[in-house]
Amino acid sequence: MTTDVTVWDVLERQLRAETTLTWNPDGPVVLAIDSEKGGVGKTGLAGGLIAVMAAHGRRVLGIDLDPRATLTEELGAERGEYSVNDLLYEDPDADPDELPELSGLAGDALRPAGEAWGDNVRVLAAERALANRESDNRTPDLERRLKTSLEGVAEGFDLVVIDLPPRAGGKLVGAGLIAATHVLFPGTLTADGLIGVRDALRTYKFVKRNNTTLRNVGVLRNIVDRRTNVAKYYDDKFIEEFGEDVLDIAVARRVIREEARGACVPITAAGDKPDAKVLINGYMHVLNTVGRAA
Repeated sequence: MTTDVTVWDVLERQLRAETTLTWNPDGPVVLAIDSEKGGVGKTGLAGGLIAVMAAHGRRVLGIDLDPRATLTEELGAERGEYSVNDLLYEDPDADPDELPELSGLAGDALRPAGEAWGDNVRVLAAERALANRESDNRTPDLERRLKTSLEGVAEGFDLVVIDLPPRAGGKLVGAGLIAATHVLFPGTLTADGLIGVRDALRTYKFVKRNNTTLRNVGVLRNIVDRRTNVAKYYDDKFIEEFGEDVLDIAVARRVIREEARGACVPITAAGDKPDAKVLINGYMHVLNTVGRAA
């Protein structure tokens, strides 16, 4: 993209275009949502993509790797016997012959999303204890456990969305990126948004050395508000620094998104409202971009 096309031009073009979901990847898509700064709308984006896919009858799995469990709460997943923390932890003092087979084990930890999300959404839920995995130096090969546990499970879904924690690398981010087939980098038009994408791209390049099939979908300008001098400055900085990685799509800021999150319902539940239609349009564009990348 070039600096003569602003993100507000992109949003205006999106609203003029009639959009339908086109999703025909050859295999399972495991999409990590990554930024190393908080407040850039990662979880909101994950929830929006899950909502639109489910509304189109697609099977979706949401994986919450953030110990704050915000996506778990939004998806209305109730507490179950196992969480994603149990998949990542293994007692090194246990008898190996008594441990369950790790391959496909994620299937035992799946929980249904809340009733408002319908029957097509499943969740690998987070819990506060997940934070302990960052300092876990005893579990063997911790960062590869999520990928192995999804073997034979991810194939049962049209899309798997991994919400990564907003931190500088670390074992949870590594686990998510190793399990993923694709990664998307959302950023707000702020200093934190820029830094979060910059640092996440650096981590991605390191992880890609071990997960050579991991593909960068691109940088998404997210929660775009009205045009101001500051926002225009950072829009230019995104193009200048990330160049061709910046996608020619964007997601606008609308208050109704926070209202849906607070009520733990999908944005598609308010699909008749103009602001919800704007967001659904944006999420549809993102999904079509991911589908083409796959």
